[in-house]
Amino acid sequence: MNNVKKGKRGEDLACNYLISEGYEIIERNFSVKTGEIDLIAIKDDVIIFIEVKSRSNCNYGYPYEAVNSHKRNKIINTSLHYMRIKNLTNYQMRFDIIEVYFNENDRINHIKNVFY
Repeated sequence: MNNVKKGKRGEDLACNYLISEGYEIIERNFSVKTGEIDLIAIKDDVIIFIEVKSRSNCNYGYPYEAVNSHKRNKIINTSLHYMRIKNLTNYQMRFDIIEVYFNENDRINHIKNVFY
């Protein structure tokens, strides 16, 4: 499976997981000049910006480790742009990472409020 297919499959699994946990998915693959956000969800009047990282193995580190300071800054800037263009200034924001481990029966690890 190539990386694009892995990414899509990981995002699909993350969406299903989030829906089962009571989240409403409001955007997938939101993209602007400043960057891209895999999933945007809402739960309990909080807008959650979610980066999904999928791996078949951890030979090159854990999935969350791929979200370095440069990637975090892009996500933050993109989320601020999203909030502005959608006029969602009355909502709180949160940043999560969902790790998908394909080699462990598609195990999901949801890391909430990972940076701010």
